[in-house]
Amino acid sequence: MKNIAELYTRLQVSENNTEEVFQKRYPEYQPNDGKVHILYIAPCLNGSGFYRMILPMLELNKTATHKAIISNLHKWNFFKQFEEYDNPIDKRLIEWANYIVFPPILMDASETFELFRQINPEVELMMDLDTNFHSYPKEHPNSTKITQQMKDNLLSNMAMMDLITGVSEELLNFYTNVYEKHFPQKEIYMEYLPNLISNYGFQKEATIKQNASKTIRIGLIGNISTYKDVLSIKDALAEIQVKHKDKIEIILFGWNGKLANGEEPLNNLSFDFVKSVSFLDYYRRLNELVFDFVLLPLEKSLFNVSGKSFIKYLELGAFAVPVIAAKLPPYVHAIEQEENGLLASNTKEWVAHIDKLIEDKDYRYAIGRSALKNTWRNFSYTTSNLERLKEVFIKN
Repeated sequence: MKNIAELYTRLQVSENNTEEVFQKRYPEYQPNDGKVHILYIAPCLNGSGFYRMILPMLELNKTATHKAIISNLHKWNFFKQFEEYDNPIDKRLIEWANYIVFPPILMDASETFELFRQINPEVELMMDLDTNFHSYPKEHPNSTKITQQMKDNLLSNMAMMDLITGVSEELLNFYTNVYEKHFPQKEIYMEYLPNLISNYGFQKEATIKQNASKTIRIGLIGNISTYKDVLSIKDALAEIQVKHKDKIEIILFGWNGKLANGEEPLNNLSFDFVKSVSFLDYYRRLNELVFDFVLLPLEKSLFNVSGKSFIKYLELGAFAVPVIAAKLPPYVHAIEQEENGLLASNTKEWVAHIDKLIEDKDYRYAIGRSALKNTWRNFSYTTSNLERLKEVFIKN
Protein backbone atom coordinates (compact mmCIF):
# COMPACT_ATOMS: atom_id res chain seq x y z
CA MET A 1 0.00 0.00 0.00
CA LYS A 2 3.02 2.29 -0.22
CA ASN A 3 1.69 3.97 -3.39
CA ILE A 4 -1.64 4.70 -1.72
CA ALA A 5 -0.08 6.12 1.44
CA GLU A 6 2.12 8.37 -0.68
CA LEU A 7 -0.91 9.49 -2.70
CA TYR A 8 -2.81 10.34 0.48
CA THR A 9 0.11 12.40 1.79
CA ARG A 10 0.48 14.22 -1.52
CA LEU A 11 -3.19 15.10 -1.75
CA GLN A 12 -3.55 16.67 1.67
CA VAL A 13 -5.16 20.08 1.41
CA SER A 14 -2.74 22.98 1.75
CA GLU A 15 -3.86 26.47 2.68
CA ASN A 16 -1.02 27.77 0.53
CA ASN A 17 -2.67 27.26 -2.85
CA THR A 18 0.29 28.32 -4.96
CA GLU A 19 1.22 27.03 -8.39
CA GLU A 20 4.04 25.02 -6.80
CA VAL A 21 1.64 23.33 -4.37
CA PHE A 22 -0.81 22.57 -7.18
CA GLN A 23 1.91 20.90 -9.27
CA LYS A 24 3.08 18.82 -6.32
CA ARG A 25 -0.44 17.64 -5.62
CA TYR A 26 -1.28 16.93 -9.26
CA PRO A 27 1.87 15.98 -11.20
CA GLU A 28 -0.40 14.32 -13.80
CA TYR A 29 -1.87 17.70 -14.72
CA GLN A 30 -0.77 18.45 -18.29
CA PRO A 31 -3.51 20.28 -20.20
CA ASN A 32 -2.19 19.77 -23.72
CA ASP A 33 -0.86 16.22 -23.70
CA GLY A 34 -3.45 14.88 -26.17
CA LYS A 35 -4.71 12.25 -23.73
CA VAL A 36 -8.16 11.50 -22.37
CA HIS A 37 -8.46 13.15 -18.94
CA ILE A 38 -10.43 11.61 -16.08
CA LEU A 39 -11.02 13.39 -12.77
CA TYR A 40 -12.12 11.20 -9.84
CA ILE A 41 -13.85 13.15 -7.10
CA ALA A 42 -12.86 12.62 -3.46
CA PRO A 43 -12.78 8.88 -2.72
CA CYS A 44 -12.21 7.61 0.81
CA LEU A 45 -9.46 5.29 1.96
CA ASN A 46 -11.69 2.24 2.20
CA GLY A 47 -12.55 -0.65 -0.07
CA SER A 48 -15.03 1.37 -2.08
CA GLY A 49 -12.66 4.25 -2.71
CA PHE A 50 -9.76 1.92 -3.43
CA TYR A 51 -11.40 -0.39 -5.96
CA ARG A 52 -13.76 2.11 -7.61
CA MET A 53 -11.48 5.16 -7.97
CA ILE A 54 -7.92 4.81 -6.68
CA LEU A 55 -6.99 1.63 -8.54
CA PRO A 56 -8.59 2.75 -11.84
CA MET A 57 -6.70 6.04 -11.54
CA LEU A 58 -3.36 4.30 -10.96
CA GLU A 59 -3.94 1.80 -13.75
CA LEU A 60 -5.09 4.38 -16.30
CA ASN A 61 -1.95 6.40 -15.62
CA LYS A 62 0.14 3.45 -16.80
CA THR A 63 -1.37 3.77 -20.29
CA ALA A 64 -0.18 5.95 -23.17
CA THR A 65 -3.66 7.26 -23.97
CA HIS A 66 -5.30 8.24 -20.66
CA LYS A 67 -4.43 10.40 -17.69
CA ALA A 68 -6.36 10.38 -14.41
CA ILE A 69 -6.33 12.57 -11.29
CA ILE A 70 -7.96 12.18 -7.89
CA SER A 71 -9.13 15.54 -6.59
CA ASN A 72 -8.56 14.71 -2.92
CA LEU A 73 -8.47 11.66 -0.68
CA HIS A 74 -10.07 11.21 2.75
CA LYS A 75 -9.51 8.89 5.66
CA TRP A 76 -12.70 6.88 5.84
CA ASN A 77 -15.27 7.59 8.53
CA PHE A 78 -18.26 5.23 8.61
CA PHE A 79 -20.48 7.95 10.07
CA LYS A 80 -19.84 10.51 7.31
CA GLN A 81 -21.55 10.96 3.99
CA PHE A 82 -19.79 12.48 0.96
CA GLU A 83 -21.20 15.94 1.58
CA GLU A 84 -19.83 16.02 5.13
CA TYR A 85 -16.24 15.99 3.94
CA ASP A 86 -14.33 19.04 2.78
CA ASN A 87 -14.16 18.56 -0.99
CA PRO A 88 -12.45 21.57 -2.60
CA ILE A 89 -11.96 21.17 -6.35
CA ASP A 90 -9.62 23.46 -8.22
CA LYS A 91 -11.21 25.07 -11.27
CA ARG A 92 -8.21 24.06 -13.38
CA LEU A 93 -9.03 20.39 -12.82
CA ILE A 94 -12.60 20.86 -14.03
CA GLU A 95 -11.34 22.62 -17.16
CA TRP A 96 -8.75 19.87 -17.70
CA ALA A 97 -11.18 16.94 -17.43
CA ASN A 98 -12.92 15.17 -20.27
CA TYR A 99 -14.74 13.03 -17.68
CA ILE A 100 -15.55 13.68 -14.04
CA VAL A 101 -16.45 10.65 -11.93
CA PHE A 102 -18.45 11.14 -8.72
CA PRO A 103 -19.21 8.69 -5.94
CA PRO A 104 -22.89 8.29 -4.99
CA ILE A 105 -24.10 11.68 -3.73
CA LEU A 106 -27.15 11.73 -1.46
CA MET A 107 -27.61 15.49 -1.23
CA ASP A 108 -29.08 17.72 -3.93
CA ALA A 109 -25.98 18.41 -6.04
CA SER A 110 -27.71 19.92 -9.06
CA GLU A 111 -26.07 23.34 -8.60
CA THR A 112 -22.64 21.72 -8.41
CA PHE A 113 -23.20 19.75 -11.60
CA GLU A 114 -24.50 22.83 -13.41
CA LEU A 115 -21.48 24.83 -12.26
CA PHE A 116 -19.10 22.16 -13.55
CA ARG A 117 -20.81 22.25 -16.94
CA GLN A 118 -20.59 26.03 -17.03
CA ILE A 119 -16.86 25.85 -16.36
CA ASN A 120 -16.36 23.05 -18.90
CA PRO A 121 -19.29 22.67 -21.35
CA GLU A 122 -17.65 19.65 -23.00
CA VAL A 123 -17.18 17.59 -19.85
CA GLU A 124 -18.95 14.25 -19.37
CA LEU A 125 -20.30 13.64 -15.87
CA MET A 126 -20.39 10.12 -14.44
CA MET A 127 -21.51 8.58 -11.17
CA ASP A 128 -20.29 5.25 -9.86
CA LEU A 129 -22.58 3.06 -7.74
CA ASP A 130 -21.21 0.33 -5.49
CA THR A 131 -24.10 -0.42 -3.16
CA ASN A 132 -27.90 -0.55 -3.20
CA PHE A 133 -28.94 2.51 -1.19
CA HIS A 134 -32.62 1.73 -1.67
CA SER A 135 -32.54 -1.74 -0.10
CA TYR A 136 -30.64 -1.54 3.16
CA PRO A 137 -32.01 -4.21 5.53
CA LYS A 138 -33.43 -2.84 8.76
CA GLU A 139 -30.58 -4.29 10.85
CA HIS A 140 -27.95 -2.45 8.80
CA PRO A 141 -26.63 0.73 10.51
CA ASN A 142 -27.33 2.73 7.36
CA SER A 143 -31.01 1.79 7.26
CA THR A 144 -31.87 4.67 9.61
CA LYS A 145 -29.20 7.03 8.32
CA ILE A 146 -30.32 6.98 4.67
CA THR A 147 -33.62 8.85 4.48
CA GLN A 148 -36.15 8.74 1.67
CA GLN A 149 -35.10 12.27 0.72
CA MET A 150 -31.51 11.08 0.33
CA LYS A 151 -32.66 8.25 -1.92
CA ASP A 152 -34.68 10.70 -4.02
CA ASN A 153 -31.67 13.01 -4.21
CA LEU A 154 -29.54 10.15 -5.48
CA LEU A 155 -31.97 9.45 -8.31
CA SER A 156 -32.19 13.14 -9.21
CA ASN A 157 -28.41 13.36 -9.27
CA MET A 158 -28.25 10.29 -11.49
CA ALA A 159 -30.60 12.05 -13.91
CA MET A 160 -27.97 14.75 -14.44
CA MET A 161 -25.24 12.26 -15.37
CA ASP A 162 -24.10 11.29 -18.83
CA LEU A 163 -23.22 7.80 -17.65
CA ILE A 164 -23.74 5.60 -14.58
CA THR A 165 -21.22 2.87 -13.78
CA GLY A 166 -21.81 0.12 -11.26
CA VAL A 167 -20.15 -2.72 -9.40
CA SER A 168 -22.55 -5.39 -10.67
CA GLU A 169 -25.06 -5.94 -13.43
CA GLU A 170 -27.69 -6.76 -10.80
CA LEU A 171 -27.16 -3.36 -9.18
CA LEU A 172 -27.42 -1.54 -12.51
CA ASN A 173 -30.57 -3.47 -13.43
CA PHE A 174 -32.12 -2.52 -10.10
CA TYR A 175 -31.37 1.17 -10.55
CA THR A 176 -32.45 1.14 -14.17
CA ASN A 177 -35.90 -0.06 -13.07
CA VAL A 178 -36.14 2.41 -10.18
CA TYR A 179 -34.88 5.28 -12.31
CA GLU A 180 -37.34 4.61 -15.15
CA LYS A 181 -40.24 4.83 -12.71
CA HIS A 182 -39.10 8.28 -11.53
CA PHE A 183 -37.90 9.62 -14.90
CA PRO A 184 -39.78 7.67 -17.60
CA GLN A 185 -39.00 10.26 -20.29
CA LYS A 186 -35.26 10.42 -19.70
CA GLU A 187 -32.95 7.66 -20.94
CA ILE A 188 -30.06 6.65 -18.74
CA TYR A 189 -26.85 4.92 -19.81
CA MET A 190 -25.39 2.23 -17.56
CA GLU A 191 -22.01 0.50 -17.76
CA TYR A 192 -20.84 -2.46 -15.67
CA LEU A 193 -17.32 -2.04 -14.29
CA PRO A 194 -16.42 -4.93 -11.99
CA ASN A 195 -14.06 -4.58 -9.07
CA LEU A 196 -10.62 -5.81 -10.08
CA ILE A 197 -7.43 -6.32 -8.17
CA SER A 198 -4.01 -4.97 -9.06
CA ASN A 199 -0.38 -5.34 -8.11
CA TYR A 200 -0.82 -2.01 -6.37
CA GLY A 201 -1.31 -2.86 -2.73
CA PHE A 202 0.37 -6.27 -2.95
CA GLN A 203 3.95 -5.03 -3.41
CA LYS A 204 4.99 -5.96 0.13
CA GLU A 205 2.98 -9.18 0.18
CA ALA A 206 4.79 -11.09 -2.55
CA THR A 207 5.32 -14.05 -0.21
CA ILE A 208 2.11 -15.88 0.64
CA LYS A 209 2.28 -16.96 4.27
CA GLN A 210 1.12 -20.43 5.27
CA ASN A 211 -0.40 -21.84 8.45
CA ALA A 212 2.38 -23.81 10.16
CA SER A 213 0.21 -25.27 12.93
CA LYS A 214 -1.81 -28.50 12.81
CA THR A 215 -5.01 -26.64 13.69
CA ILE A 216 -7.13 -25.70 10.68
CA ARG A 217 -7.79 -21.95 10.66
CA ILE A 218 -11.23 -21.10 9.25
CA GLY A 219 -11.91 -17.42 8.58
CA LEU A 220 -15.03 -15.25 8.52
CA ILE A 221 -14.60 -11.64 7.39
CA GLY A 222 -17.11 -8.87 8.07
CA ASN A 223 -18.38 -6.29 10.51
CA ILE A 224 -21.49 -5.62 12.56
CA SER A 225 -23.43 -4.56 9.44
CA THR A 226 -22.95 -8.05 7.96
CA TYR A 227 -23.72 -10.11 11.05
CA LYS A 228 -26.91 -11.53 9.47
CA ASP A 229 -24.71 -13.12 6.81
CA VAL A 230 -22.72 -14.96 9.48
CA LEU A 231 -25.92 -16.01 11.24
CA SER A 232 -27.19 -17.54 8.00
CA ILE A 233 -24.64 -20.36 8.47
CA LYS A 234 -24.79 -20.56 12.27
CA ASP A 235 -26.17 -24.11 12.22
CA ALA A 236 -23.36 -25.25 9.92
CA LEU A 237 -20.75 -23.64 12.16
CA ALA A 238 -22.20 -25.32 15.23
CA GLU A 239 -22.22 -28.72 13.51
CA ILE A 240 -18.64 -28.59 12.28
CA GLN A 241 -17.41 -27.31 15.63
CA VAL A 242 -18.94 -30.32 17.39
CA LYS A 243 -17.68 -32.70 14.73
CA HIS A 244 -14.08 -31.43 14.53
CA LYS A 245 -13.61 -29.92 18.01
CA ASP A 246 -9.94 -29.11 18.70
CA LYS A 247 -8.94 -29.80 15.11
CA ILE A 248 -10.20 -26.37 13.98
CA GLU A 249 -10.34 -22.77 15.10
CA ILE A 250 -12.80 -20.20 13.75
CA ILE A 251 -11.52 -16.64 13.39
CA LEU A 252 -13.89 -13.68 13.06
CA PHE A 253 -11.97 -10.89 11.35
CA GLY A 254 -13.72 -7.55 11.84
CA TRP A 255 -16.68 -8.48 14.05
CA ASN A 256 -16.54 -9.48 17.71
CA GLY A 257 -19.79 -11.44 17.69
CA LYS A 258 -21.71 -8.76 19.59
CA LEU A 259 -24.63 -6.63 18.43
CA ALA A 260 -25.15 -2.96 19.26
CA ASN A 261 -27.56 -3.91 22.07
CA GLY A 262 -24.99 -6.23 23.66
CA GLU A 263 -26.62 -9.43 22.44
CA GLU A 264 -24.21 -12.23 21.44
CA PRO A 265 -25.97 -14.38 18.84
CA LEU A 266 -22.91 -16.63 18.44
CA ASN A 267 -22.55 -17.33 22.16
CA ASN A 268 -22.80 -21.10 21.65
CA LEU A 269 -19.79 -21.07 19.31
CA SER A 270 -16.12 -20.86 20.12
CA PHE A 271 -14.19 -18.38 18.01
CA ASP A 272 -11.27 -15.96 18.08
CA PHE A 273 -11.90 -12.30 17.31
CA VAL A 274 -9.42 -10.24 15.32
CA LYS A 275 -10.00 -6.50 15.12
CA SER A 276 -10.43 -4.77 11.80
CA VAL A 277 -7.56 -2.64 10.52
CA SER A 278 -7.30 0.41 8.30
CA PHE A 279 -7.47 -0.35 4.60
CA LEU A 280 -3.78 0.53 4.24
CA ASP A 281 -2.99 -2.46 6.47
CA TYR A 282 -5.71 -4.78 5.20
CA TYR A 283 -3.71 -6.92 2.75
CA ARG A 284 -0.86 -7.33 5.21
CA ARG A 285 -3.23 -8.43 7.95
CA LEU A 286 -5.07 -10.81 5.63
CA ASN A 287 -1.77 -12.49 4.77
CA GLU A 288 -0.67 -12.68 8.42
CA LEU A 289 -3.89 -14.43 9.48
CA VAL A 290 -2.81 -17.50 7.45
CA PHE A 291 -6.32 -18.80 6.89
CA ASP A 292 -6.55 -22.36 5.59
CA PHE A 293 -9.88 -21.38 4.06
CA VAL A 294 -12.52 -18.69 4.47
CA LEU A 295 -16.31 -18.78 4.53
CA LEU A 296 -18.18 -16.07 2.61
CA PRO A 297 -21.84 -16.40 3.61
CA LEU A 298 -24.58 -14.07 2.39
CA GLU A 299 -28.13 -13.84 3.60
CA LYS A 300 -30.44 -13.98 0.59
CA SER A 301 -31.73 -10.42 0.33
CA LEU A 302 -32.18 -7.79 -2.36
CA PHE A 303 -29.45 -5.69 -0.74
CA ASN A 304 -26.92 -8.51 -1.00
CA VAL A 305 -27.71 -9.98 -4.39
CA SER A 306 -28.04 -6.61 -6.12
CA GLY A 307 -25.51 -4.51 -4.27
CA LYS A 308 -22.46 -6.60 -3.45
CA SER A 309 -19.35 -7.49 -5.43
CA PHE A 310 -17.13 -10.57 -5.33
CA ILE A 311 -14.10 -8.59 -4.16
CA LYS A 312 -13.60 -10.65 -0.97
CA TYR A 313 -13.18 -13.72 -3.14
CA LEU A 314 -10.53 -11.91 -5.18
CA GLU A 315 -8.68 -10.60 -2.12
CA LEU A 316 -8.46 -14.12 -0.75
CA GLY A 317 -7.71 -15.63 -4.13
CA ALA A 318 -4.70 -13.33 -4.44
CA PHE A 319 -3.28 -15.17 -1.41
CA ALA A 320 -4.35 -18.61 -2.71
CA VAL A 321 -6.88 -18.97 0.12
CA PRO A 322 -9.75 -21.28 -0.87
CA VAL A 323 -13.27 -20.09 -0.09
CA ILE A 324 -16.74 -21.46 0.37
CA ALA A 325 -19.25 -18.80 -0.65
CA ALA A 326 -23.00 -18.43 -0.72
CA LYS A 327 -24.46 -19.73 -3.97
CA LEU A 328 -25.79 -16.28 -4.87
CA PRO A 329 -24.77 -13.25 -6.87
CA PRO A 330 -22.13 -11.91 -6.75
CA TYR A 331 -20.09 -15.05 -6.04
CA VAL A 332 -21.71 -17.21 -8.71
CA HIS A 333 -20.23 -14.83 -11.29
CA ALA A 334 -16.63 -15.47 -10.20
CA ILE A 335 -16.54 -19.01 -8.81
CA GLU A 336 -16.68 -22.23 -10.80
CA GLN A 337 -17.94 -24.94 -8.46
CA GLU A 338 -15.14 -27.22 -7.20
CA GLU A 339 -12.70 -25.65 -9.68
CA ASN A 340 -11.61 -22.37 -8.11
CA GLY A 341 -13.93 -22.25 -5.12
CA LEU A 342 -16.98 -23.83 -3.55
CA LEU A 343 -20.59 -22.64 -3.47
CA ALA A 344 -23.20 -23.60 -0.89
CA SER A 345 -26.91 -22.88 -0.62
CA ASN A 346 -27.98 -24.74 2.54
CA THR A 347 -26.60 -26.12 5.81
CA LYS A 348 -25.98 -29.58 4.35
CA GLU A 349 -23.85 -28.15 1.53
CA TRP A 350 -21.94 -25.81 3.83
CA VAL A 351 -21.08 -28.68 6.17
CA ALA A 352 -20.09 -31.03 3.32
CA HIS A 353 -17.75 -28.45 1.77
CA ILE A 354 -16.23 -27.49 5.13
CA ASP A 355 -15.65 -31.16 5.97
CA LYS A 356 -13.91 -31.70 2.64
CA LEU A 357 -11.57 -28.73 3.09
CA ILE A 358 -10.75 -29.70 6.67
CA GLU A 359 -10.00 -33.33 5.87
CA ASP A 360 -8.21 -33.04 2.53
CA LYS A 361 -5.09 -30.87 2.54
CA ASP A 362 -4.31 -31.56 -1.13
CA TYR A 363 -7.84 -30.55 -2.13
CA ARG A 364 -7.48 -27.35 -0.12
CA TYR A 365 -4.23 -26.58 -1.88
CA ALA A 366 -5.65 -27.29 -5.33
CA ILE A 367 -8.71 -25.07 -4.83
CA GLY A 368 -6.53 -22.28 -3.44
CA ARG A 369 -4.04 -22.37 -6.32
CA SER A 370 -6.88 -22.45 -8.84
CA ALA A 371 -8.43 -19.41 -7.12
CA LEU A 372 -5.08 -17.65 -7.38
CA LYS A 373 -4.96 -18.26 -11.13
CA ASN A 374 -8.60 -17.31 -11.62
CA THR A 375 -8.13 -14.07 -9.70
CA TRP A 376 -5.08 -12.80 -11.55
CA ARG A 377 -6.00 -14.13 -15.01
CA ASN A 378 -9.62 -13.01 -15.10
CA PHE A 379 -10.23 -10.36 -12.44
CA SER A 380 -7.11 -8.23 -12.35
CA TYR A 381 -6.00 -5.34 -14.54
CA THR A 382 -4.92 -7.51 -17.44
CA THR A 383 -4.44 -5.90 -20.83
CA SER A 384 -7.98 -6.83 -21.89
CA ASN A 385 -9.58 -5.62 -18.65
CA LEU A 386 -7.67 -2.35 -18.81
CA GLU A 387 -8.80 -1.90 -22.41
CA ARG A 388 -12.38 -2.35 -21.24
CA LEU A 389 -11.90 0.43 -18.69
CA LYS A 390 -10.29 2.70 -21.27
CA GLU A 391 -13.20 2.18 -23.65
CA VAL A 392 -15.55 3.78 -21.13
CA PHE A 393 -13.51 6.97 -21.44
CA ILE A 394 -13.28 7.94 -25.11
CA LYS A 395 -12.53 11.47 -26.20
CA ASN A 396 -15.30 12.91 -28.34
